[in-house]
Amino acid sequence: MGIGLTRTLTTSDVPVFQGDGRDVQTVQGGFLLDTTGLPKGGIVKAGSVMNYNESTRVAKVLPAIKVVEDAGGSATQYKVDKGSLFQVGDPVFYASGGKAYAITSIDVSGNSGYDTITVGTSIGAVPAGGTIFKSSGTGDTAGAFSTAPNGLLWADAKVDTGESVTVVIRATVYARRVPYSDAIATALPHIVYSQSY
Repeated sequence: MGIGLTRTLTTSDVPVFQGDGRDVQTVQGGFLLDTTGLPKGGIVKAGSVMNYNESTRVAKVLPAIKVVEDAGGSATQYKVDKGSLFQVGDPVFYASGGKAYAITSIDVSGNSGYDTITVGTSIGAVPAGGTIFKSSGTGDTAGAFSTAPNGLLWADAKVDTGESVTVVIRATVYARRVPYSDAIATALPHIVYSQSY
């Protein structure tokens, strides 16, 4: 009689991916997590948007977080889900090709349900449920992903030297459980977004 092995979908208590291991396609082999620009000791959540390079075997995170309350067109403060990977100085944007400006402060203590990100110049209106992404530049039309998305993180990972990660390239996710809105779906055509709870 052999030993039975099971595959854990995520290290958190709420699964992000639907189905089991047979329903999820990952890139062959693991990748070294690039921690550049990420807060040491932070947690990259399962389902986070990734960019992997099969030649270098390095995977980068595209920091992103959902907004929890409507913000107007001239807003400089955005209430977001707790646990973002943003740091002060990071340029952020909502609309591709739109405004992208640097974060001047992040308040993680003001409320148990959200954090508040403040930017020096407004990035425009963002509806509740919309996603703020890290930008590759700043300016009124500079909104662009800081790294090109081509996969999702399989399981929670700690921002630490030598951390190995697995990247998913085809799967169904619970749309409400990933740390971004499905507006990014065009960049990840093999990811299906389920509206189930």
